[in-house]
Formats: sequence, C-alpha cells, structure tokens
Amino acid sequence: MKKKYVIPLFVPHMGCPHQCVFCDQRTISGQRGIPDVVNTIEEYLRSFKNKEIPIEVAFYGGSFTAIPIEIQRELLEKTVSYIKSGKVQKIRLSTRPDAISHEILDFLKEYNVSIIELGVQSLNNKVLELSGRGHNSEIVFWASKRIKESGFTLGIQLMPGLPGDTREKIFSTVQDVIAIKPDFVRIYPTVVVKGTPLEKMYKDGKFTPLSLQCAIQLAAEMYEEFYEAGISVIRLGLQPTEELLSADCIVAGPFHPAFGELVKGEIAFKEMCKSLDDFYKHNPDSEKIEIHVPHKKLSIFLGQRKINMERIYDKYSREIRLRGEKNLLHRIVITNNSGITKEYQTKL
Repeated sequence: MKKKYVIPLFVPHMGCPHQCVFCDQRTISGQRGIPDVVNTIEEYLRSFKNKEIPIEVAFYGGSFTAIPIEIQRELLEKTVSYIKSGKVQKIRLSTRPDAISHEILDFLKEYNVSIIELGVQSLNNKVLELSGRGHNSEIVFWASKRIKESGFTLGIQLMPGLPGDTREKIFSTVQDVIAIKPDFVRIYPTVVVKGTPLEKMYKDGKFTPLSLQCAIQLAAEMYEEFYEAGISVIRLGLQPTEELLSADCIVAGPFHPAFGELVKGEIAFKEMCKSLDDFYKHNPDSEKIEIHVPHKKLSIFLGQRKINMERIYDKYSREIRLRGEKNLLHRIVITNNSGITKEYQTKL
C-alpha cells in the first residue's frame, strides 16, 4: 500500500442496532461521544511534515451509516470542506453490511466519501448468529456488490475465532471474501474485552478464545490466501490503544501489541524454509549459506528477539546467515560458499 497519512475520528457505538458479543467500542477506541472534527483535523494537519503524502480522514468505531442522518451530515459537512480545499484527499468510514442502501450510497457520494469498510467478521451464518450480529451473510454479498458498483473502494474486516468458529469456517469465509473481491482486508483475531457479553461467555466456560500462536498461524495463512488472490491485508490485529494496553482491559485471547509483526515474522520463517529446502535440494553439499532479504524487512525475517534464526538453525543445523540488502524488493536471494545463487519471491 502507498504511504498515506490517516486522521482518525471515532464514533463509538453510534448507530449500532445490536450488541455484538465481542464489542465494546468505547473501550477499544478510547473515545466517547461525537468527535470534534475540525479541531482534530487541524491538529493532525499541523503535525504532518511531508506535504506530498496524501491525507485521509477516517471515521472508525460505530456503524457510521446507521447513526441519525443529521449527525452523519454534520460530520461529513465539516470534513468535506477539507476535500474541497485540497488539504485532505479522501474520506473513509466503517459501517455494518445491513446499514447500506442505494439511498445511503447516493448520500455518501454527495460528500465525497471514497472508501467504505464493512465489519463483516464472518460469512458463516451460525457464527454470525452466535456473535449477535443481527444479520446473515447474504446482506454482506449484497452490500459489497452495491458498494463496488457505486464506485467506492471496498474494505472488509474479519474476526477469526468468534463463537462457533472453526478452521474450516474461517477459510470458507476467506474464499467467500476472495470471491467478493474487495480492495483490501483487515484481520482482527477475536479477543475477550472486559464488559462485553463475550467476557461472561468466557468466564462461564462457553467460549474458548484462540491461543496467540494459533491466531498467528491462522492470520499468516489468511494473509497468504489473500496475497495470492491479489487482495491487500492492511491491518493484522487490533490497534494497541492506551485502553487496550491497560492492565484489565483484555480478559483473554490473542492480543499482542505487535501482532502484525508476529504474523509477518511467521510468514517470513515459512518462506525462508521453503527457499532453503529448494536450495538444498539442488545444492545438498552447501555448508555456508547467506540469505539476503529486503533491508526494510530484515527485522521481520529475523523475528522478535531473532527467534526465526534460532528456528532455522534448529531445523537445518548448518551455518546460515541473514543479511538485509537495500536493492532487494519482494525477493529472497540465497547464496552458498561456492558462489551459487538462487532467487525466490516473498509475499512481504
């Protein structure tokens, strides 16, 4: 994804007609009430140093298109003036699939909204029912099609590990999302937040969250599936706000402030192993190996606390060194002490 500045404006629980079992947007966003649009935008604009990088205003949190139309208009009118002045390039918002209609999309076009993200979570009807979503999967397909037909950029948010979820259901949802062909996806493994119905389910023994390692593995596989389909994954794991990082906010589940890095580190490990297996297959006598990776991705390939290199050594028991190269892009290059070199593609 191209670099951009994002100005976040949170509208927690505004417009949400249902109590989803996993949700407490006030805690997740750390925001309450209607956001101060003008002051927030002005504050962010003053902080942005590079005037060449495009700027987006993003309404996160509650279901934007389900809040009262007067409040939608008030928020958008204050924002669209920055579009007209050229200070901001795009407006994006998040909403529910069942809060989309032809009339709503026409309204959003009037205010230059460019990007609509749908909180889909799952496309399995039983999972949606157990999660208290209040709609089935059919409305997701309908809303997604209307959004794309109307010329908006479409994003989809997924939450693997919801009540009733299984690996089979998660990857069935992935295939359904690929068929929808959104422009991008966010993956938020389900965590148990204090004060939610899911907390009671967890404490009553009616819900077991994914372990951190299981969530990392699942998210890595989901990332790879979307990559192969040409769909960008722009976020892995919840944004670590001050509220989420507080001692008692996360009751259970696979929350980690660097979850995205852990997932990408897992992908990097798998790619290095796959490349090394192929290299050793054709060059079995290689003793000293160097793996060259994109310099900007070196920390990802190393893994947290260089865990990936420990895992590589445990698996191959040979001298293998990792180097970052500034001129590499989406490639892994392996060389041995005889000067034999082979290139491999990376998804990172």
